[in-house]
Amino acid sequence: MNTRSVRIPEEIDAELVALAEAEHSSVNSLLVRAAQEMITRHRQEAAIASAADEVFTRRAKLFERLAET
Repeated sequence: MNTRSVRIPEEIDAELVALAEAEHSSVNSLLVRAAQEMITRHRQEAAIASAADEVFTRRAKLFERLAET
């Protein structure tokens, strides 16, 4: 496991501390979970964009005909 120092604005840190206390967790756990969710969301968005590109490429002629009507 790596250790990383980050600079967090005081207002955000205060909210993280309050949220961690409310969830009976640690700020570190919240940050790790947020990073994991961000990575997952990025991968999902990339997969969706790739699938959409494939559909538009394969069906380009159909979309051109639809645009003409």
